[in-house]
Amino acid sequence: MSDILSPEDQHYLLNNLGPINVDEVAGNFNYNLFPEEVEQENDFLIIEDYKCEIDKTITPAPVTENVLTNEEYTGPYNFEVLIDPYGSKNAWVYSVPLNKVYMNMKIPFPVDFRVHDRPDFPLYIRTTPVYSAPQFAHENVYRCINHEFAPEDVQNHVRHHIIRCNNRLAEYEGEKSRNERLSVVIPFAMPQTGTENVREMFEFVCKNSCPVPGMNRRSIEVIFTLEDMSRKIYGRKVLNVRVCSCPKRDKEKDEKECFSGNLNPPQGKKRKMEKQDKKVLMSSDHHELKEYSVTIPVVGKQNAQQLVKYAHDLMAGEVVKRLNTGNVVPFRKCLSKINTVNIRESQN
Repeated sequence: MSDILSPEDQHYLLNNLGPINVDEVAGNFNYNLFPEEVEQENDFLIIEDYKCEIDKTITPAPVTENVLTNEEYTGPYNFEVLIDPYGSKNAWVYSVPLNKVYMNMKIPFPVDFRVHDRPDFPLYIRTTPVYSAPQFAHENVYRCINHEFAPEDVQNHVRHHIIRCNNRLAEYEGEKSRNERLSVVIPFAMPQTGTENVREMFEFVCKNSCPVPGMNRRSIEVIFTLEDMSRKIYGRKVLNVRVCSCPKRDKEKDEKECFSGNLNPPQGKKRKMEKQDKKVLMSSDHHELKEYSVTIPVVGKQNAQQLVKYAHDLMAGEVVKRLNTGNVVPFRKCLSKINTVNIRESQN
């Protein structure tokens, strides 16, 4: 005890408590370090569940990076994320060339995970939604107000997450009140007999079209990372996601736009309507390039800031869409003006 307590502390303990027999005290405690030897108090204790509960208490820390990389990384254990390319009839569809899944809200979506030469320490899978466009990559993905406050039997901090996992050990990391990035962490279970894959079910509880503070028509991708309890990453995979009301229609539209940009018109044939289409576009575009000013009274400074932010994001999105077609100058000028907007209290 002299190696731990100072002489003054030893003197105090001896005078007030008397001498202590360490061996006698230690004998009153029965430590069991092996869960396999725990006596069952009822018929429902399962050793595997007992181990999972221990692992659950040491999940990795929440994501803190400002901008997450979306560069895929197979890692030392050959981490794989597998999506069924055929999906189901109405619930969700998957585009192989776009690596993108389309689904409606609250539709269970299966994702299979696999590793090779699994290590002997616990692994976790973190699922993090991020915005695909570089100009929005630093922003956190939250639910819109309508869906956040919809009737739901979940804890308050879970309401802000757009992704849910039906794994009972899922931990929802991050706090919107602290402007933190949100993610869902689950223990990477052992595969069942006869398969190398571990299937988990996810669902999305907000749409891409939902207004600010929701996704506001911005595209998102989900980053799956394989981690240990110290948050060291052993693998990373990315999946593009669109949460919408008409998954099949949106998939066909995106694939058509993607492929049409890579296809050349047939040789020896002319497009008779090309000039007419161009004129219509120019006329419409000329009308849309006019600048407008709007005065809108808003109650609450934070609401006013959100309104300005929405205008900024809207103009930034137009710049991105028109990079390959030109006519970005008016939108850049408008962005510069929005960046200098001062929010003032109204004088009534």
